[in-house]
Amino acid sequence: MNNSSRSAIIRRRRALVHVVLRDMAETGDTAIPPWWDSDIQREFDGLSGFLAELSRQWWTAYAAHLDALIELGLDDPAQAWTDIAERMPQLRAVLDVYIDESALAEAERRHCDVLRWTTRREPRRAA
Repeated sequence: MNNSSRSAIIRRRRALVHVVLRDMAETGDTAIPPWWDSDIQREFDGLSGFLAELSRQWWTAYAAHLDALIELGLDDPAQAWTDIAERMPQLRAVLDVYIDESALAEAERRHCDVLRWTTRREPRRAA
């Protein structure tokens, strides 16, 4: 896959996530409505891929914000969580609804490990 096709895929996926989350915010849904199933299947190979993308977006935003707080001398993971939840309420709501999905379990474990290393300032061991 060349870089232009990879970036086109990333743009398409981000656009779909944005539209689905906006639709859900407008309807008040926290579970993904069935009318998005075919688009999600086509673009992400199903719900697992879509949830993995939502998780990636959440943890990227969270890690960046936590890093900014640490730089300011505010080592407060709970504050970072609250701030990002306020900025991305629909995304957080969807992740919370699907928290028991196996697609999210591994990402959650990895990110919690990173958070633990970051806030304790422990050296990270190679995997």
